[in-house]
Amino acid sequence: MLILNVLVLVLLGVAFCSAYEDRSILVETSNGVVQGSYGQRSTGNRKLLYWFRGIPFAEPPVGDLRFEAPVAKKNWTGILDARKKQPECIQGANPPVGSEDCLYLKVYTDKKPHPKNNLPVLVWIYGGAFFGGSVDFDDHSPDYLLDQDVIIVAIHYRVGLLGFLSLGDTVAPGNNGIRDQIMALKWIKNNIKNFGGDPDNITVFGQSAGAASIAYLLQIEETKGLFSKAILNSGSSLSTWALAKRVSEVTKVIAKELKISTKSSEQILTGLKKINIEDLQNVANSKMVSELISNNPLQGVAFAPVAEPDHENAIITGRSHERLINGEFHHVPILMGYNSLEASFNSLSALIRLWLIKFDINASLLVPEDMRVSGAFRRRSLGNKIKKEYFGSSSIASSTEKTMRFVSDTVFERPTQEAMRLYSQKTKVYAYHFSYQGPLWGRVNRTVDGVGHTEDLGYLFDFGHKGSHADYKTRNRMVKLWTNFAKTGNPTPTKEALLQHIVWPANVGSDHLKYLEIDTDLRVISQPNSKKIDFWRDIYKGYGKPPYSTY
Repeated sequence: MLILNVLVLVLLGVAFCSAYEDRSILVETSNGVVQGSYGQRSTGNRKLLYWFRGIPFAEPPVGDLRFEAPVAKKNWTGILDARKKQPECIQGANPPVGSEDCLYLKVYTDKKPHPKNNLPVLVWIYGGAFFGGSVDFDDHSPDYLLDQDVIIVAIHYRVGLLGFLSLGDTVAPGNNGIRDQIMALKWIKNNIKNFGGDPDNITVFGQSAGAASIAYLLQIEETKGLFSKAILNSGSSLSTWALAKRVSEVTKVIAKELKISTKSSEQILTGLKKINIEDLQNVANSKMVSELISNNPLQGVAFAPVAEPDHENAIITGRSHERLINGEFHHVPILMGYNSLEASFNSLSALIRLWLIKFDINASLLVPEDMRVSGAFRRRSLGNKIKKEYFGSSSIASSTEKTMRFVSDTVFERPTQEAMRLYSQKTKVYAYHFSYQGPLWGRVNRTVDGVGHTEDLGYLFDFGHKGSHADYKTRNRMVKLWTNFAKTGNPTPTKEALLQHIVWPANVGSDHLKYLEIDTDLRVISQPNSKKIDFWRDIYKGYGKPPYSTY
């Protein structure tokens, strides 16, 4: 097959790639030849951009492969057209969007692909709470990252029921969405050189569920050597939403609603494979929403990674917090942080509002389940202590900004700070706090002081929103810091005027981290929100029963 593909390339007058008058380009991969496109970029320098929008890295997970671990893509003959954008993995409902046939990746570079280019590689893993998300660079261009002489690769992975179904046993252990990511990383490692990338200088970067995915990838033995650095924006495996606790129960409810009446895991799985995909997704999405409404949203979502039962091919096992304490993760350099008020993101706040009255009535609901505080009186006492710390004598339901602070701390900030502290015991951690309040993600008419979930992405990608000189300078700085890290493992390897000659300190072996504050100016600060974080550490020491999974 490889010889045949090389002959095809030679006959077409190319070695590794070729640009034609029809603005197409060919690259040899381990599976066969792929055809991409090139054209002028949208940013001011008008450089050429070379792109491959639909390279399959696995067989379509349809039919008997639905709910199964991904299967490596079979080789093809001839030329595979990778110019067209492939649909996102199926999500949403009534009707669903996307396709089951979705395991593709995209490659973008502004250098004509050649093995000698040896460019650093950034692999983007999208967020979406594990039930949505996509890689649509038509909506948010990576042009500013590409200006820094890196290759951008973006991967699709299954989400929701299709990506994270689990029956809690070896029949359906779960985590296939994470397995998709692993297979994509293997493909990238084996093939990126022919696109001009350095297979020994690959950085994974992601936001929200993408960052939590990377946190799991750091703990999986199978991923060792597939990447050399990691960037995690606003997400951690220690976040409550990053570990599903009721997947098996929810899956069985979905099966029952679809008239699959059996207790046998084999029969449930077989039955669900036969259901029309739209019917399946509509029911699954309905149950995901009802889970968020009927169960405490502070404690997680319906479909997400799970701790698998022991079996030969398990990838996520044990308790994540305990594994980090024990240093059971790849000791690669890490850049990680969060925004100043994550829960000011409107949809997250709307979800929490449904529960505010319940929190007022029963403060024990404010206690993290994974602390395993036993006894109703003890839980209620602790809940009241948490309520007093954040709300004083005020009603929770009438304290919108205080609620945003509480949810931000609980869902994002506390677990992220703890993860960084534990990572830093074994490797270099560059911690950041993003507090620049600008419009480049699209947020306008800001009513609350603080930067919400996802706003930081407007300073890495181009969402098409207009801004001021200060906005663009902040984006240029953030892009420079992130790509410096991807290139060297250090976001400030030299002092630069753009970065105000700052040196971003690496945290190594410290319980009290130093952060880079990213605002109108850059500055190094001590732990932000330290009073609340110290409060939680005391709570865990005084009431919790380790080991923990989340924190």
